Amino acid sequence: MKKLIFFLFILSFSSAAMAQKKKGKNVPPPTDYRVGDTSDVPLPPPTSKKGKSKGKPNPAAIDYQQPEAVADTSTKFNGVIKYHITTDDPADRDSMFIIFSDNQIRITMFLPTSKPDVIYENTMIANSDDSTVTIVDKQTKTYRVEKWDRRNAGTEISLGYYKKGGPVLKILCKEFSGEMKTPDGEVFEAAALVSNQHSFIRIEDYNFLNIQPVVLDYKIVLGWRTKTSNNENTYIVAYKIEPGNPSSWFDLTGYTRK
Repeated sequence: MKKLIFFLFILSFSSAAMAQKKKGKNVPPPTDYRVGDTSDVPLPPPTSKKGKSKGKPNPAAIDYQQPEAVADTSTKFNGVIKYHITTDDPADRDSMFIIFSDNQIRITMFLPTSKPDVIYENTMIANSDDSTVTIVDKQTKTYRVEKWDRRNAGTEISLGYYKKGGPVLKILCKEFSGEMKTPDGEVFEAAALVSNQHSFIRIEDYNFLNIQPVVLDYKIVLGWRTKTSNNENTYIVAYKIEPGNPSSWFDLTGYTRK
């Protein structure tokens, strides 16, 4: 299992102390995004800037080195964005759906199991109104709720904009690059491609498990790349954007709260 996906899966069950803010690098790392195929079948997968408190807190330490962001209601997005997750090994391919409503973000990762043709779904729903994360267990039809400031604090993500960009689905995105440091001290090169056409306006910055930026400066991230010190790359890149009413994705009718 690829390293970043291992973090996403394992760290979803951990928590740690609040991280200290870290400044970004002056020299951005090289970036090479790879877009997966366009198959619609899942493959076998805020802290604010400048010390000001805006929106809901996120325990990761973030520095985007940007002027104060303003939510753009004209680009507010409701719907589903589907991502492929790949590595340098062509055999490593998972997928992930991120669903945006007015005030919630659902992330479902599709992960392979030991049984052929059986895919495990790992689902979490972040609610910006009360800063909670709902962890959904599809197999047992249960869910539990916890505050999202308990989710894997200690990661530091330092990203800066260096007037670089790249396309995802023919959408020209700004690239924010720098590094990510995990609580155990491992440092990754990191870069995100941020859409200028899709916004989640309820919260300025949101990072899934404090590992993967989903929203930066109210804008939705369409591409995310990390590289380990051993030059192992992981790519998370959108392959389909489906606007629409996402309410059914957040309906937990028939589920029991633990």
